[in-house]
Amino acid sequence: MKYEGIIKPYIEQLTAEEAAMLQRYGRTMGTKICYALRHNPRKLQLDMQKKGAWVDAIQLISRFNARYTDKSFYLNLPVLMELVRTDGKQRYGVKKQGNQLFIRCNQGHSIPWIEMEYQVMQPPEYLYHGTSWGFMSSIQAEGLKPMERQMVHLSWDVETARQVGGRKKRYGDIAILRIAAQKRWQDGGMFYLSENNIWLADKIEVKYLQVME
Repeated sequence: MKYEGIIKPYIEQLTAEEAAMLQRYGRTMGTKICYALRHNPRKLQLDMQKKGAWVDAIQLISRFNARYTDKSFYLNLPVLMELVRTDGKQRYGVKKQGNQLFIRCNQGHSIPWIEMEYQVMQPPEYLYHGTSWGFMSSIQAEGLKPMERQMVHLSWDVETARQVGGRKKRYGDIAILRIAAQKRWQDGGMFYLSENNIWLADKIEVKYLQVME
């Protein structure tokens, strides 16, 4: 993975007991960490950097353990770096500055004041978006908007879009939209690629959308 050189020395210190804890509670811990890093750093009293949404990893560990005092699970550097390594969506980014280790979520933020460092990239001919039919009337009228997030998230392929849409099935059956990404790019619309390979746009206008299913 991209950050292997940074995280390897830490995960080599992971104990069998910590690995077992992550098997049982890793998803819960990841949800709590991502919520703070994407939406509400105040929940853990984190000092988040405006540029890039970076947080000191040691501070995150300290504040997480102070907030969640149930000792069934806890953070330390090996546990945190193993969460980074095993995250199926590769949501986390890490970097070192001198002896200081920083962590962030790569995309998905709703915090209005942060400035992410997304790379402008020419998209493929088509991208895809999975949603629910419960949202289709507003999408067909107004296009895709970020809603509570900073950016609209788009998928490389139909199957990934279908998985994303499945998370919203409580609002209705899955709907898959095809985006004429290359056409929008040629018309001057910007696309961005996050560090974990997610396509992003500030919005997608109705004229670039086609309902597939």
